[in-house]
Amino acid sequence: MNLKLYNKNPLGFFSDFDREFEDFWMAKKQGSFPACDFHEDKDHYFLSLDLPGLSKKNLKIHYENQVLTVSGERKEEYKKETKENGSLFSEKFYGSFSRSFKMPSRLDQDKIEAQFSEGVLELVLPKAKESRGKEIEVKEGKNLFSKHKKVG
Repeated sequence: MNLKLYNKNPLGFFSDFDREFEDFWMAKKQGSFPACDFHEDKDHYFLSLDLPGLSKKNLKIHYENQVLTVSGERKEEYKKETKENGSLFSEKFYGSFSRSFKMPSRLDQDKIEAQFSEGVLELVLPKAKESRGKEIEVKEGKNLFSKHKKVG
């Protein structure tokens, strides 16, 4: 017995286009596993990744040259199941993954924190002090350049 997806589109002549469009988005989804949220405040970046079914021991986080990489592996559990009609269907992901993020600014790598709970990995990524920005005081006066030029 083949599993067929129900076509909700009342205009059936668009089905080939719909199929190609779905294939494009499915490829996009698979290519960006795991799904994530990313935001920042003045001093930190915050990254949250959905990793259901993974265990902490199968996760690896690496930061180098402003690139943060999260990788891991979900091991497939083999279960023998039989149902009366003999049909089984699974869309669960098993195998290894790696996702890299080019950070907009340098991180204080000694203060990066990671926590994993209930299938969600949360990272707090402190910006390096030189990346946080600084207000520059404007002083009155003349000849600022002459103070810094070498004579000779």
